[in-house]
Amino acid sequence: MGYIRKAASAGLDLRHTRGFFTRCAAILTVNPFFQPMNFKTTAFPSAACASIFLTVTSAQAAVRYVDANLTTGANNGTSWADAYQGVGGLAAALTASVSGDQIWVADGTYKPTTGTSRTVFLTLKTGVAIYGGFAGGEGKLAQRDFVANPCIVTGDLLGNDNGAANLTDNSYHVFVGSAATATAILDGFTIKGGYANGATASNYDKGGGIIVTGSGSPTIRNCTFTGNRCTFGGGAGYILQAGATFTNCRFENNVGGSYGGAFDMNTTTVTFERCWFQGNSAARAGACETFGTSQTRYTNCVFTGNTATGTGGGGALWIGNAGTVTARNSTFVANNATSLAGGIINTSGSSTFSNCIMYANTGPGGTSAANQISASGGTNTVSYSIVQGGATGTANLNVDPLFVNQAARDFRLQAASPAIDSGSNSMVPAGVTTDFDLNPRFVNDPTVTDTGAGTAPIVDRGAFEKQLPPPPPCPADLDGNGAVDAADLSGLLSAWGTAGAGDIDGSGSVDAADLAVLLAAWGDC
Repeated sequence: MGYIRKAASAGLDLRHTRGFFTRCAAILTVNPFFQPMNFKTTAFPSAACASIFLTVTSAQAAVRYVDANLTTGANNGTSWADAYQGVGGLAAALTASVSGDQIWVADGTYKPTTGTSRTVFLTLKTGVAIYGGFAGGEGKLAQRDFVANPCIVTGDLLGNDNGAANLTDNSYHVFVGSAATATAILDGFTIKGGYANGATASNYDKGGGIIVTGSGSPTIRNCTFTGNRCTFGGGAGYILQAGATFTNCRFENNVGGSYGGAFDMNTTTVTFERCWFQGNSAARAGACETFGTSQTRYTNCVFTGNTATGTGGGGALWIGNAGTVTARNSTFVANNATSLAGGIINTSGSSTFSNCIMYANTGPGGTSAANQISASGGTNTVSYSIVQGGATGTANLNVDPLFVNQAARDFRLQAASPAIDSGSNSMVPAGVTTDFDLNPRFVNDPTVTDTGAGTAPIVDRGAFEKQLPPPPPCPADLDGNGAVDAADLSGLLSAWGTAGAGDIDGSGSVDAADLAVLLAAWGDC
């Protein structure tokens, strides 16, 4: 009846609906996607049918609500009070969703299935955006807080994981992004417990957290992939002849079997921005493997504590078979390998690294230059980077980057760091204006001589831009006693006409303008 009402609203004679929809069905069968050229060449029923089809689809688009902890209501996802319930709530919402929908998910734990089948996964859909981090009850997307309201999606179907034990009941993949376009969004979740140890022919040995094949290119934001495993490649994710974009994601303690503790990428285009890779391991490529004409981009990313345990090497990155990596303003510190480059190894293809820091990566020979970045058959172009042991290229430095606290993995820069104002502005990707912390990417430190390339402010090297200390809350409080008073007035007058401490407005001289500022601020700060 809904379709009949739509037909009436479109001005169609309801006496002819049966014949009309029979023709619509035939047209849809031939051309379900309604390419624009068909509207020009197809008779009226096709265009009218398309109009009704699109109107109905748009009308169906909605916010679908999910709350694992809810025990009352209609369990149909139409409101927070009637949200889809239980560990299967997210799966139910995805099944019901259509392009244009948003799925809002409250804190709690979810699974791909309420049963025990390891071959049931959460499949992302083109045009459907899934947002976690709600407390339940919010009316706006901006009100969610995915840190305060964690949404966990686990492949541990029986809830019996114990470290690396009891995994053989777990889902082969938690999420599947195959064939889903960039409008398929996953945002604000922790994905864990996927265990891909199945058959190679079905790819059940790849991508414990997520697998993307068949030209898929989903958008993943604000997610953490942790404790996912596989036996072939890509503990957190496996991407084959497809793509994806990951922004502000963390990949921690995933195990990739033979290739890529976090990711194994084969013939892909994948972008990582402001992502953190830590504690991942595989026989080859402790964190990420780029293989088979893949193009991988890392911007404002951090790699630390990742391990390659086999003979292939590459504690952080392994690049081969014509794969290409482009890394900008990324930090590679304290990764390790039992052989062949604790940091980055490139066995073929051409890759570029600019405004990066490669330091304290270890392998045979300790923290040698070859353990920071190695070209073993490939070509690496390194510039404006800090590389322990040195690297051939433009403006590279062999110095201590002076992190705030390397042992605690705080890779922000000390005030005396040689990374400050020494990068190349032209090497920062277009549109990138913030660093890993979402602080401004271009900050001029007036105490540091610019040694980089470009017009000030000059970018820093590494994932973090050194920020200036905040201005004092009360600049007219010259003696810092918490009030603007006679003592401050006396100090200003004694410095009159000089560039002394009373130069509140920074004009280079203490004058009437500074006096006006002080008098306007008179009293407690």
